[in-house]
Amino acid sequence: MIWLLLHLSLGAQSIQKVSALAVDRDGPVRAELLPSGNEVLIEATGRGIGHVFLFDRHELRVIEVAVDVEPPPPGPVPACETVKDAACYEQFRRHPMPRMTFELEGLQAEARAAQKLLDDAGLKVTVGLSPWGVKLKGAKDEAETRKALVAIWPAILGPLRFDE
Repeated sequence: MIWLLLHLSLGAQSIQKVSALAVDRDGPVRAELLPSGNEVLIEATGRGIGHVFLFDRHELRVIEVAVDVEPPPPGPVPACETVKDAACYEQFRRHPMPRMTFELEGLQAEARAAQKLLDDAGLKVTVGLSPWGVKLKGAKDEAETRKALVAIWPAILGPLRFDE
């Protein structure tokens, strides 16, 4: 889930107030946690959509950065009232809502999608979901944990909280 959408022009910079222990990025952006520890410098390095991943003690937040392009529009509003199965999960994945209720099959569909993203990334990490958040098993170190969290974030509906 996107925490903040930022529009930048090529070469432009933005400083955002954040709470983060570490930062990562993908796409046409550069991101650096400033020495203050509560600001991140974001620089647009090319056209397209980029992401800045902010790792805090118990949560991952994502800033989507649109550099000289418009972000893709969300899909249609889900016809399902709850995330009750795999089909409803896919609807909510294309258009997350501020409040979502999960049923068991919907939560299992989310877990399968997250595990597939880990497998596709070649990570030997297992994901588990609970009402308290995401639990990763098998990560060798903090760097691999952060890489796994970046890999699974598109599959997670709602805030990506860590269950340690």
